[in-house]
Amino acid sequence: MTRLQDILSPSFKAFRKPHPPMVQPTADSDFCQEVVARGWLTAEQMEHAARRYRLGRSRSGKTIFWMTDDMMIVRDGRIGDRWVSQMLKAREPRLLKDCYTEHCLFGLHLLAHTTDSETIGIVESMRSCIVLSERFPKYLWMATGYLSNLNERLFLPLKGCHVVCFPATDQTRGTYLLWLDVAEETRKYGVDITVSRFLEDRASIEQKAREIDLVDFLFDNIESSSQPPYPPCPKEDLEPLSKSPANRWRKT
Repeated sequence: MTRLQDILSPSFKAFRKPHPPMVQPTADSDFCQEVVARGWLTAEQMEHAARRYRLGRSRSGKTIFWMTDDMMIVRDGRIGDRWVSQMLKAREPRLLKDCYTEHCLFGLHLLAHTTDSETIGIVESMRSCIVLSERFPKYLWMATGYLSNLNERLFLPLKGCHVVCFPATDQTRGTYLLWLDVAEETRKYGVDITVSRFLEDRASIEQKAREIDLVDFLFDNIESSSQPPYPPCPKEDLEPLSKSPANRWRKT
């Protein structure tokens, strides 16, 4: 079978100039404009994040979250709630019927710029990853893209790095426990990975009912002024990987 990235790569590898229009990094798209309009990032911060994470723009103005690996190969892209790979297969079903896609972490292409002392923060949402990268630049932020994509294989390229995962929260702790299970399996491959209890300990019952993530929590507290936003991962929030007893942006 043919990997879809082998078809995407000749056009998009390393984002060489001249860029195809949808690959040209740009902050002129719906998500980027919304972030600036709401005051979550400044225009300069949004431009910087769009360049770093190589955000694209569709013809209709939607943001394309390109999933590029540590070898600068485009694995896939996300537009709204659809993958570029799905859209290509729908357009060319006979040509691409036997192709499959291997996803990687969103932001993995930035791995070459890490230092030994830098912490990599992992969230589910690509959108939250973008905002956090400017709000908390001491960490290198990456995203799984969606919860069903969560597996130990995603984290193998991060061996040698210190990785902290920040799950979204819910009323049953199901999401948090899933991240714990995957992290425990990942440690068997020698990856230094922990899962933060930050939202589990600090989110209110109402916030857990909304299944908020780290960015939701940050701006909930800024808007309500009920308490100042906490730093994302103080040491006391990092839980050792041991078995535990038993939104609005999370899908992207």
